[in-house]
Amino acid sequence: MILVGVDAGGTSTAAIAYSCDGKYIGEGEAGPGNFHNIGIEKTVNNIREAIQSATHNIKPDVACIGLAGLDSKHDYKILFNALKDIAENTIIEHDSFISLYAETRGRPGVIVISGTGSVVMGFDGKNRIRVGGAGWLLSDEGSAYWIGRKALRLLVKMLDGREEKSLLAELILANIKARDLDDIIRWSYHEGHKIDEIASLAKVVNEAAIKGDNKAKQIMIEAAKQLAEDAIYVSKRVGISQVYVSGGMFESEFFSSNFQSLLKEKGIETLKKKKSPEYGALLIAFDYANCVNVPE
Repeated sequence: MILVGVDAGGTSTAAIAYSCDGKYIGEGEAGPGNFHNIGIEKTVNNIREAIQSATHNIKPDVACIGLAGLDSKHDYKILFNALKDIAENTIIEHDSFISLYAETRGRPGVIVISGTGSVVMGFDGKNRIRVGGAGWLLSDEGSAYWIGRKALRLLVKMLDGREEKSLLAELILANIKARDLDDIIRWSYHEGHKIDEIASLAKVVNEAAIKGDNKAKQIMIEAAKQLAEDAIYVSKRVGISQVYVSGGMFESEFFSSNFQSLLKEKGIETLKKKKSPEYGALLIAFDYANCVNVPE
């Protein structure tokens, strides 16, 4: 019996395959897996490619697929119908849940993910409590995209004179190769919605904050505060005093230290996530198949 765990994320898809007796079969990688960004056909093709690489082109008996973009029951219906035949038995999960499962093996816990987008996922042993994860338009507080958009809006105010220009303005303009407001508008609207490019501006904001720009500091602190409030809320619902953190924003010492301080005030410990999301999906597949020789 071949079991596969898959993490189909916003930038890449990773798969890992084992037999029911705990023997390693292989791994696979492919392109992005968020169908909101690349469409359902490319999403399915990338997931299939990663799985086939991991299993050496053998159809798995059980595949658990954690998906970015699995944000509603409507998404679930679309994705399950598209992926149900990719294995003899297909399970699809939100990517945050497989990340949490990798650390807790189904025990109560909370994970906070902040990369391009953001989400807080909690599990009390029976019920899932999810905050955020509804995409850039509706949520994603404290994410790189949220920070990038906030910085762009502030930049517009700087360019039209409502706010005093600071180092942050200089760094953003240099980063996107713009000179004035006309260039900003062209960059923002005339070349498609730049989700990844806007999110990448979080690194520019972080750089400005480290160099002492007060406006950049305010954006980073507010981002950490909003995400911390979500994490505290879910932690209280689950009834635990520690959370796992993952994602590119936590690579920022400025952001991470502010986030951790806010949780510490509430008696909540912050732990760095250690295991890969696809490993969590693999564990779910093992549980589904009642296989006991779980790989470590």
